[in-house]
Amino acid sequence: MIPYATIRTQPFGYRSTDAAFFRERVIQEITGTDREWILWSCSLSFTHRGSSAPVPMPLHIPDHVVCICMSGAPIYWRKVWLLAALARWNDRLPAARFLPYDLLPVDPNLTLHLEAVHNPPYHKELEYILPILSATRRQESATVLEGALSSKPPQQPEVSILMSIHNMKDTLGWSIRSVLAQTNGNWELLIGDDGSEDESLKEACAFHDGRIRVITQSRNRGKAIMMNRLLTEAKGYYILELDGDDWLAPDAVALLSEALDKNPDGLIATGRYGCWERTRQFGPLWRRNADSGKLYSIYSPSLNRSHEHGHPLVPRMYRTSSLVAVDGWWNREDRFGRIFEDIDVTARVLKQSSPIRVDAVLYHRVIYGGSTSQRSRSLYEAWYQQTMQG
Repeated sequence: MIPYATIRTQPFGYRSTDAAFFRERVIQEITGTDREWILWSCSLSFTHRGSSAPVPMPLHIPDHVVCICMSGAPIYWRKVWLLAALARWNDRLPAARFLPYDLLPVDPNLTLHLEAVHNPPYHKELEYILPILSATRRQESATVLEGALSSKPPQQPEVSILMSIHNMKDTLGWSIRSVLAQTNGNWELLIGDDGSEDESLKEACAFHDGRIRVITQSRNRGKAIMMNRLLTEAKGYYILELDGDDWLAPDAVALLSEALDKNPDGLIATGRYGCWERTRQFGPLWRRNADSGKLYSIYSPSLNRSHEHGHPLVPRMYRTSSLVAVDGWWNREDRFGRIFEDIDVTARVLKQSSPIRVDAVLYHRVIYGGSTSQRSRSLYEAWYQQTMQG
């Protein structure tokens, strides 16, 4: 068997600083070994025939191969190539544990694929994360070759993606990266920094793409007021909401806008969404996929089960004209004006039209206890009585 060195450093956390720290530790370990090949799985070991040992390397490896994958998971790396890739890497991830997957060669001929006994750990998470990693790696390569043509702002964007952020520096970069991975590139991303006190604004400005615009206000006034400001700046025919701690599937813009194109009387398009739970150690963990559109399919004046339980429609792409017609979000800064604003504006638009549903997971929603929506759940009944029935 070809000798190799094993990386002992384990990934931790979901922040960009966690991934950067992990990268530096791995570089240190690799630099200190004289082996040509590195075993770096970043997860539970792949076993061979029931043993606890990793699947062995093949006896003969072509000279051009730099990475060996087991059931799609990168396990063995050629040291020289891996060091160079780590030195160049400076991107955003949903968690540090996905770093090896973001380093996979763009050229498939450089990777040797083998089958292991088991599926790779986190295979459900990888189903939704790998397409974004792959699309943005290829996009970056194409940008260098084609002179950044894809980053020019469209004359008339089809979709305006609106994102209001407040103290979201740890998750914002991955949200933006998911926008850059869209199969339909005819979009603009408007990011409104609502008086952040961390480095959210710096993170928002770190992506040099002409389709991204950043708008700021010095004082935190709440999501609804910022969304109304972004709405006045939007140039697209459609509006897609994205929170700075969630992310989009690569075909979200394409499929939702196509659904509205095919249904000229529809005002909102939605689909299924992935529900994730954020953890400090591993970042987002997959829980289930959900379809809130089923609950909103028939509007009634007394509101339906979705509204009664405080469940927003996720995802939601509006016709811009429909939001303008209902005067956008509720422009108030008191306590009730800062919570459940999405349910409020959606309910007003849905008085005119039921949602158009796309049968695909198009949005990924991350749930964690510290979010405004989770901390405010106990206030929903009082908010509902004052806002929706008052």
